[in-house]
Amino acid sequence: MVKTIYADRKWDCEHLLGQFVDESNYDTMLTKDTDVYGPTMDGSKTEDNILVKFRKNVFTKEELELCYEGLIGAATQSQNRGLAAGPRGDILKTQGRGGREWVTPFQIAALEYLTRPENEIVESVSLKEFRRLHESRKAEDETRGYVWLRSKVMSEHDPYFGWFDNWLNRLDNLPRDEQRKEAVYVRDNYISATNYAQSVMSGVAGYYSRYPRIPYGRATSFTEKHPESFAKSFPYLRKLNDQFRELLPVRYSNQRAAADKLDPRFLIDETTFTTLTVNHNFRTACHRDAGDLETGFSNLSALGKGWGGAELILPEYRLAVKLEPGDLLFVANHAAIHGNAPLSGDDPDRMTIVAYFREDMLETKGWEYEQLRKQFVDERRLNEQHKFWKPLWNGVSPDMWDNQEWFDYLESHNIDNPYKKEAKASLENFF
Repeated sequence: MVKTIYADRKWDCEHLLGQFVDESNYDTMLTKDTDVYGPTMDGSKTEDNILVKFRKNVFTKEELELCYEGLIGAATQSQNRGLAAGPRGDILKTQGRGGREWVTPFQIAALEYLTRPENEIVESVSLKEFRRLHESRKAEDETRGYVWLRSKVMSEHDPYFGWFDNWLNRLDNLPRDEQRKEAVYVRDNYISATNYAQSVMSGVAGYYSRYPRIPYGRATSFTEKHPESFAKSFPYLRKLNDQFRELLPVRYSNQRAAADKLDPRFLIDETTFTTLTVNHNFRTACHRDAGDLETGFSNLSALGKGWGGAELILPEYRLAVKLEPGDLLFVANHAAIHGNAPLSGDDPDRMTIVAYFREDMLETKGWEYEQLRKQFVDERRLNEQHKFWKPLWNGVSPDMWDNQEWFDYLESHNIDNPYKKEAKASLENFF
């Protein structure tokens, strides 16, 4: 028996993006087979307004174990999860190592104040007064930032912890020009040049689309290096694909039509999925997913053992889903804000999988053509005689696919350029 819920109201939760949610953000917990529909003018319940299809105990113990064994290696340390990684906290956590301290908003504000040009400094405001004024402001949770270069700081300040406050107190008795000189030195020498997000265990498997720095369709690094492990997930993913076809036939048909436009070597086994996102013990903050086929649908499943909590929360609809190993959740996470409750357990081991069709995979051509693009980039990168070559060059340059160099490369491999009629520049003009 499948329960049906019609969510007749959608709450404004934009302020929660990038923030963690908990039991205060939902009223209803889904624990059994349930379909949830979003509000419409006429109260209809179709695949156009479906929010959730939750099914218990879909996968067998063997399918779960094989899939976990096959994909757990795809989840690696990542700082590219944006809002989903959540607020920065006090420490930039790094896998297998200690953390590094963030440069706090107050520290940034103090350095900006101290390094202002002389004509912008308000002489009547002392550093102590500036600190008092700043501390009265409400701190905002940020998702990205800079970190202190600890080794550099420690080489000149002892003890390390509390060094900034001690340094600031000392500056209060110095002339303005000396304050500015020291603040410029700290700003330029003690802070990382890289803007970080909080580090989480997350990765991708399957196939990926063109990207400015990697301009060719390809297998992900995990899939290329570990094909036998990757294949262990196929029975699990085939069943997921079958459930998709059965439970959401219209959405499945849309995704099947898109998949049929691709070279089948860019699809995962016999499914309509191109790509998997694999997370390990990763509590996501509120976010919306992006990149998946808009006319298809998203899904989520959780594996592992020894964990509890981590319910998926949709705060706009005051709903949560108690997702457990073996369950399958189809969810409109492209449109609906969602995040996880805290993960619990003495030694939790929770892996989640989202299988999807990357919409921009439709920009790729055949497998051989994309492989030739890769080969072209690699040969340019390794050719020290190339006009654009320099140390650490990645082989990519502006408008490279509309230039005679690429056209000649295609012809040398007996392949017609599918964009030749649209090309506006030649290599000679580019140079």
